[in-house]
Amino acid sequence: MNYRIQIEKLMKELSLGEVLEAPVAVKGGLLHKMYRVVTPDGVFAVKVLDDGIMKRPEALQNMIHSEKAAAIFSKDIPAAVALEWNGRQVHPLDGGFYMVFRWVDGASVFPGEINEKHCAAIGTILGKMHQRNITCDGMEPEEEAVPLYDWENLLQKAKEQKAQTNPWLSQYEAAIPDIRAWNQEAHDAQAVLAQKLVISHRDLDPKNVMWNGTEPVVIDWEAAGYVNPYQELLEVINYWADDGQGGLRRSFFEAIVKAYEKHMDLSRAEWTAVFAGASGGMLGWLEYNLKRALGQEASDEEEVRLGEEQVSGTIKELYAYRTKTEQIRNWLA
Repeated sequence: MNYRIQIEKLMKELSLGEVLEAPVAVKGGLLHKMYRVVTPDGVFAVKVLDDGIMKRPEALQNMIHSEKAAAIFSKDIPAAVALEWNGRQVHPLDGGFYMVFRWVDGASVFPGEINEKHCAAIGTILGKMHQRNITCDGMEPEEEAVPLYDWENLLQKAKEQKAQTNPWLSQYEAAIPDIRAWNQEAHDAQAVLAQKLVISHRDLDPKNVMWNGTEPVVIDWEAAGYVNPYQELLEVINYWADDGQGGLRRSFFEAIVKAYEKHMDLSRAEWTAVFAGASGGMLGWLEYNLKRALGQEASDEEEVRLGEEQVSGTIKELYAYRTKTEQIRNWLA
């Protein structure tokens, strides 16, 4: 779909000026589409929210709450916050939903490019968010953050479709016993993890931080919500201390933890539950992408293809993640 007409109309409605050149699609997002838009008022990033996601009853409110959280955190950390107009940060237009941000110059860094300074900055950002322990009107903890997903039903649905449309099927079928066990562990750990919750970003991986030199800006706040702080710390270590070869760099791990400990006390962590719950977020992402690959959560063929790619990649990441968390457990000990 060509979004130029909608984007031009949106920018006029928000009094941000006439679009001077064709909006340019920006790569990077796995769910929504992003465009770089230039007007006389400046350069903007326009996010076109995915139709499939926005059809969910809770999606709009979740998006609104996450941007409110981002706005609160922006007082203490560098955060990209959606522009507000008439009290709204999520803007409906012609049946779709849009968000507009000031353009952030910079780029994400990934394993192989990440260094100790990056890790220390991320540890500081995470520690400040957790220490702040904000509240946000309308945002409540999920009663069951890691449900027991129906993996077998999804497998059966995949088998019912043509084999050539399911290149990931054999990989998924072989992994189901492990996936089911990890899901049960993560589910059972929630009662302990729920005793200590804070509002945070919840998706602070390298793609969601833009760097201009050594200066970071945290973007894509749509996953923001309640999380056990030490569980999120574990996830962040896995993301940022990755050596790019399936392992972890201890110096990167230490840079994150040292910076984080300036704001949070690690002695209070319930590490047994933290490690048991470590796969919860990735399992939810896997379940969502299985549904995308099966066409249940996809608006077009491109979405289906992306879902297939993410199923295969996420299963690989789950196995690597379990190996790395054992290494972190040893370092923390």
